[in-house]
Amino acid sequence: MPPPKRLKSLANAAESQKYYWVDANTLPELEASLKKLPDSPGVYQFFDANAQLLYVGKAKNLRNRVKSYFAQGQQHTARIFNMVAQVWRLHTIVTDSEAEAFLLESNLIKTLGPRYNILLRDDKRYPWIGLSAEKYPRLFVTRKPNLKSKARYFGPYPNAGDMYVLLDTIKKYFPLRQRRTPLFKDRPCMNFSIGLCPGPCQDKITPEAYQQTIEQISMLLKGKLGELLTRLEADMQLASQKMAFERAGQLRDAILAINRLAGQQKVISADTRLSQDALGMVTDGHRCAVTILSIRQGKLVRSQSIPYHLAPEAETETRAANNTTLMSQLLSQWETLSVDIPDEILLPQALLDPELLELTEAGLTQKRRETQNLLKKVVISWPQRGEKKGLLSMAEKNARQALANWRQQDAELLSRDPIEALMQLQETLSLSRLPQRMECFDISHFQGSQTVASMVVFEEGRTLKSAYRKFKLRTTEGKPDDFTSMAEAIGRRFAPEKLGQPGWEYPDLLIIDGGKGQLNAALEVIRALPHLKIPPDVISLAKRFEEVYLPGQSHPVVFEPNAPARLLLQEIRDEAHRFAITFHRQLRGKAATASKLDTLMGMGEVRKAKLLDAYKTLSEILQAPPQAIAKTAGVSVEMARQWQLALR
Repeated sequence: MPPPKRLKSLANAAESQKYYWVDANTLPELEASLKKLPDSPGVYQFFDANAQLLYVGKAKNLRNRVKSYFAQGQQHTARIFNMVAQVWRLHTIVTDSEAEAFLLESNLIKTLGPRYNILLRDDKRYPWIGLSAEKYPRLFVTRKPNLKSKARYFGPYPNAGDMYVLLDTIKKYFPLRQRRTPLFKDRPCMNFSIGLCPGPCQDKITPEAYQQTIEQISMLLKGKLGELLTRLEADMQLASQKMAFERAGQLRDAILAINRLAGQQKVISADTRLSQDALGMVTDGHRCAVTILSIRQGKLVRSQSIPYHLAPEAETETRAANNTTLMSQLLSQWETLSVDIPDEILLPQALLDPELLELTEAGLTQKRRETQNLLKKVVISWPQRGEKKGLLSMAEKNARQALANWRQQDAELLSRDPIEALMQLQETLSLSRLPQRMECFDISHFQGSQTVASMVVFEEGRTLKSAYRKFKLRTTEGKPDDFTSMAEAIGRRFAPEKLGQPGWEYPDLLIIDGGKGQLNAALEVIRALPHLKIPPDVISLAKRFEEVYLPGQSHPVVFEPNAPARLLLQEIRDEAHRFAITFHRQLRGKAATASKLDTLMGMGEVRKAKLLDAYKTLSEILQAPPQAIAKTAGVSVEMARQWQLALR
């Protein structure tokens, strides 16, 4: 189906070549993206309705620059007008500086070839520095590099002025041959006299010394400034020791010039032979935004931000542990997340399990060998300093921006009229009635122990916490079985003595957390209940791709990412997760405390119940004064002290 018309009425646009305003308000998704633009330097990408890249641009301030395309009264040329008219959505990549945005824009245009970046698609706008393939190579500037030749090229340079400053520095401190052919047969030209050429045409320099200069220039152009400065400082010290003070002074000036040119550029890696992926991860306790930066041949070719809910199955209490759990899951499917499997994957922190790290590296290496025919081992690392740490910082910055956008979406969801989402649910899923009362079930356990189920209720799209219910399940204790657990929870919810009572009203829609298996388990129970006069519609929601499964259908329904119905389903599912895991942890903590109390001499059921009512955790019992423990349990102070000692 063709996209809806987006332009306001135009009269003789082609003939007049005037400027028009494009109405972004006709696309809610685009309008929402414009509201979330960061106030930072970076690169923006425009896509059409078919997800085809239209344009890549850079900005010192992304918010101001991108909004200017859609501002009322803004004037555009005919080419930009036609491009903006096709924009369906946008994507941004945050950088640390405008210079990084320049470089990143160049790399993306070269790699992706957007339709409307006409001047930049083949790098004709950006110059390159070339090093010829001759016995005595020379430097030259070109805007059309011949990558098939044996010459070496460095660039492109988005700022030609900076490039020529670099070339002037090289000519002054690292002189090379300037002319294609010698000007004279028996003597060097003026370039030799003024120090711009070492005079290879008249054998004024040996091939070995000339090659050493070439190596130093290559290091400078590749960005290996630290290594080059180390060499030059050693040469300067050696020249000073030999009383060659003029040479030492030249080297000193070269070192000062290189230090002025030096600038850390996290967008481009110094090692163009190494392919890398950098992972940025930011969490707020419940959600996690992941950004993957793909660096190929020293250039950032892709940035992808992915939102995740932290899995409630991760039973560890620390955020760091939750992060490592998610990192392990991401690594297992890296070939689907990245451009390809790289030589090195940079993580923000170490994996806790060394054996898991070894197995993951081996598995990725094997997949890379099968899919890319590359034998080099894949390395997973977590750098603490240097250029690689800078790449991680950039990835984290983009992940932080993605998480901020996600939070804003949640805020918009809470303020949005839920009736639109309810109507979209009924229409898209062909429900028998408007789902004014929705109930969502979730199962939580730890290796089959302390299995619980939660039931959360939404009425007219809003939480109804007074109707929340929790079930401590009995049929699967000690043996994890989500299908049986779900069947028990549904059966107890629709027990005859509860149905229709206050707080147990008939639901319009039942939402099961899980896939087709959990859905079928719930349906089997509901269809076997003869007293259920008004059976609800039943669906299940799978976590990985937010797929909705319907009874009797093999293929799931997938809503658009920002569809109101999908956001509402996510909200009720997340609330069921939270409620189930909270109850499960309470039971586990109480069970751990109770088991230790059972070992104490003189501790009966009555005294244990009194202590657990007064003190919720073992830590509280240990920190309480012995006199308070004695008074609560009705024992002597000495026995209370003995209990605390035994519990430590």
